[in-house]
Amino acid sequence: MFIPTGPERRPWLRPLIALGTLGVVIAGFWGLTMMTDDGKPPAEVARHAVAGDCLENSGTHAKPVMFTIPCNDAKADYKVMFSATAQGKCPPEFDEYTERGGRNGDTTLCLTQVRH
Repeated sequence: MFIPTGPERRPWLRPLIALGTLGVVIAGFWGLTMMTDDGKPPAEVARHAVAGDCLENSGTHAKPVMFTIPCNDAKADYKVMFSATAQGKCPPEFDEYTERGGRNGDTTLCLTQVRH
């Protein structure tokens, strides 16, 4: 008859190690998120802007990248006066920004510059 001479088997050890490893991975992701979070809400694209919202242009004049921001922010470049999505064109006294694509098609906003 064979009598094992090695250490006693612990079947509960492998699940415990797996659970501990999973906890360390989750804590690592949480810590990374907390270190990179600046406390600001995520940037909202201009497509969702409505009349009265202000926009920041993070791109160039030729290739604008617009985001909705509070109007009292010094980075606010434009204020949305109204949406011209149905007409597709703004009156000449307004600046025009068109965002292509999206679920509902193109979005055209008529803007005025914000003076600080």
